[in-house]
Amino acid sequence: MMMQIFPPRWRSFWDKWELRFVVLFSLSIQIILILLGNKRKYCTRIWLRFTLWSAYLLADWLATTSLGALSNKEGENKGGFVEPMYVIVALWAPLLLLHLGGPDTITAYSMEDNALWSRRFLSYAIQVVVALYIFLRSWTNTDLNILAIPIFIAGIIKIGERIWVLWSASSQQFKESLFPDPDPGPNYARYMEAYNSASYEGFEVKVEGLIDTPSAGGDHNYAAAEGNIIPLPLTDTYGPATTVKIAHKFLKISKLLFADLILSFQDVSESRSSLMNGNGKDVFEVMEVELGFMYDLFYTKAAAIYSFMGCVLRFVTLSCNIGVICAFFVMEKNQYPKVDVFITGVLLLGAIILEIYSVISLLSSDWTMLWLSKHKNRVTSKAISLIQFVKRSRWSNSIGQFNLISFCLLQARKQKCRIPCFKVGLKCCLARMIIGVWQSYQKYKHSDFEIVTADLKEIIFQHFINKIKEVNKEERAKDEELAKDITGFCNDKGGKVLESFKYSNELGWSVGVEFDQSILLWHVATDICYNSVSVEEDTDNSRNLTPREASKLLSEYMVYLLVMRPSMMPNGIGEIRFQDTCAEATEFVEDRYSIKREKEVCQKLLKVSSEIEKVKPSKVKGDRSKSVLFDACMLAKQIRGLSDDEDWETKKMWELISQVWVEMLGYAASHCQGIHHAQELRHGGELLTHGVLNW
Repeated sequence: MMMQIFPPRWRSFWDKWELRFVVLFSLSIQIILILLGNKRKYCTRIWLRFTLWSAYLLADWLATTSLGALSNKEGENKGGFVEPMYVIVALWAPLLLLHLGGPDTITAYSMEDNALWSRRFLSYAIQVVVALYIFLRSWTNTDLNILAIPIFIAGIIKIGERIWVLWSASSQQFKESLFPDPDPGPNYARYMEAYNSASYEGFEVKVEGLIDTPSAGGDHNYAAAEGNIIPLPLTDTYGPATTVKIAHKFLKISKLLFADLILSFQDVSESRSSLMNGNGKDVFEVMEVELGFMYDLFYTKAAAIYSFMGCVLRFVTLSCNIGVICAFFVMEKNQYPKVDVFITGVLLLGAIILEIYSVISLLSSDWTMLWLSKHKNRVTSKAISLIQFVKRSRWSNSIGQFNLISFCLLQARKQKCRIPCFKVGLKCCLARMIIGVWQSYQKYKHSDFEIVTADLKEIIFQHFINKIKEVNKEERAKDEELAKDITGFCNDKGGKVLESFKYSNELGWSVGVEFDQSILLWHVATDICYNSVSVEEDTDNSRNLTPREASKLLSEYMVYLLVMRPSMMPNGIGEIRFQDTCAEATEFVEDRYSIKREKEVCQKLLKVSSEIEKVKPSKVKGDRSKSVLFDACMLAKQIRGLSDDEDWETKKMWELISQVWVEMLGYAASHCQGIHHAQELRHGGELLTHGVLNW
């Protein structure tokens, strides 16, 4: 009935051109995927995500639909005769298998795709059978039939690579690949036989004499780790090749962290000792390469192609494509429809161009530079110098920003225009969905991104170095004490900083609560202090990032994670607490019509905080609301009143606040599950993930 809507001429045109349009569209989707697949490693733009998401979903559907249409066309052929038109069209079936194999730059859109590798395997196996059916039905012992065989080989190889990569990148298999070899330990049964035999003969047997004892310290000896320090690269001297080489040595530790496995004392000690020998710039460059490697392992065919067997298979597929396209252009094709000959030529040419592009990408990657740096000679040195000219970004080098007070100020302005029927509409499922999507859009629209400067990286790095020095200052510590220090290293969320500044008694309550509550408390307090203190920055005309600006950047970044990336934060009721705090802040602004700017809101809140000590906010609100707005005002007042020094509000106060935020960043990084760190690699990466490698 639906097709009757269209005129017969339109239906005839679509029946004739449907398959041709779909296969060409499938090739276009492959081009989009291979060109844009790697860009999401360092781009945070929403248009790129949407384009790749759409292309990724369409790619398999188009190839599968085309194979189905081809099988139906073959079904129209009856008797022993196969028309030439169907012979050349049948050549598209193995070409569509190449499309199912996908480009090297993107095999999975998200980690969930890796987990569903078995479903993809079954689907692809069925499509291979369908392609074989189409091929056999159209067999006429012509040159075109023979040309289909090498394409089949290349297509099956590509599909096999993709399935293997999806399987190896699935969470469980990735974790199991990092397990050590099974170790049954000493043979207890044999020991008991020897023990009983010796006892019967009257010998006095000691257990220590029968069991090989490990050397003192074993793998957990901290001192042994000092001899295995991996020196960080001196970039100005050795260049990117050394950075890549060092990053690969740390890759084992990164894999363990992403798999949520426990590091040995030796791994931790080697990593931290190596960090002590570097600087912020070098360390972050190494981490960028590490995370680039991890992205490749989770979302591309790197695990399959950057190996000896992978290179052999890539040579086979490239040879098959080149051989077929050369044979196709020299063979006689007059008996076939010109349109189908042209489309077949486009598909073959597209396949060879995509394959060549993949090879070029392979040769210009960090993996190739790694291999060349391990086999240095005159030729490889020249190759390295050529690869180094290729400028590549490994992550977005930016952090999200979300300011609670400015968001509430914006919401208060829109509140006046709110349609009353929205409250009634909330009872309707569709209305609730629309409103929910709209609210998410509003949060996204309000968020922003800022560049992670070298100064901010240095502030974070120096904080971590100081923490490492605290752990390492007792060189005579036993392994048990070292284990305790390493475990506690990741559990500080601001308390250690307050302790070092000797303000634990005054401010300890603000970091002794749930982590999401601490974030909101310190975020609002930081914003109040930032907007309520007149500070003349950069009096020495220095362009360095000041602790004041660093505090604001990290404050808004942590709230951005809480609001836009809640899965990366420790479990809690952070979203509910944010919602209630926003509601109270919005109400506060609505009651004061003269407020137009964020700075005015902060100044009004600070005035309210002067009376807070008389009546605590918790006594008025009880447990009904989880808002922390006025508790944060009280915190801001306490921070400002900690010292009477002239430079307190201009320098020392901001050093305290910035260090608290860095410690909170480290706490969040170390308590985020590896799979969530892996998920964000496809969105341009997060500074939080760099923090877990430092931590």
